[in-house]
Amino acid sequence: MIKLVTFQKRVAALTRPDFEERWRTIHGPIAARFPGLRGYMLGFSLDEGEPPADGIAQLWFDSREACQASYASEIGRNGSADASAWLARREHLLASEQWLRRAGAIDATPFKLVLCLKRPSGDARDAFLDGLRDAATAALCERAGAVQARLSLDEAGLLLNSKVDGDLSLVAGEAPYDALVELWFATEAAARAGRAAAAGWKDEAFGTRLGRFEDALLSEHVVVMPPSPAYGTMEGPTP
Repeated sequence: MIKLVTFQKRVAALTRPDFEERWRTIHGPIAARFPGLRGYMLGFSLDEGEPPADGIAQLWFDSREACQASYASEIGRNGSADASAWLARREHLLASEQWLRRAGAIDATPFKLVLCLKRPSGDARDAFLDGLRDAATAALCERAGAVQARLSLDEAGLLLNSKVDGDLSLVAGEAPYDALVELWFATEAAARAGRAAAAGWKDEAFGTRLGRFEDALLSEHVVVMPPSPAYGTMEGPTP
């Protein structure tokens, strides 16, 4: 299964509460009808002021090709047109997932910290992801006080074409980030405390060897419940 991650920044005409309300009540129901959609979650920023992203959406499909076919459909194009009309930033990442620890139901861990990592220009993607896999282990949960953790990895270097017109096919290229480190918490206070610990881990693992970085503290909301391979709703911890 493949996950589409979209970084969202609203247009200036929308307030943050208006953006969240619109995505919950108007855009979310449109995207929930995308052909082949297996799961859909919205994460809204808890950071004050103007964070780089007001929200991060996650949509699950059986494959990259299935995701692209969905966005190339009439419903998909309508959804893209609606999103583009209200977003100043709309960057996509197609990622596979690797759990570090899977130990809780969605409603028990509604707060998520996301570390977004991009390798330096000129470095090989495969080598960067291998290094991340070595550095990110289940021990990161203990360090940050997180209940569970997952890696989302751009292993293929293929981009979603989410335009509205023309022939829409996957495009070879560079996503905004090569990987996400996702950490879940039971409370907002725990997530805020874990942010400093996770930043320390990131600095130790990569130092200045990142081409781009941002983090996001989110409150997550289910639109379409992802299947169990994407989220361990019924499973206990995995190795």
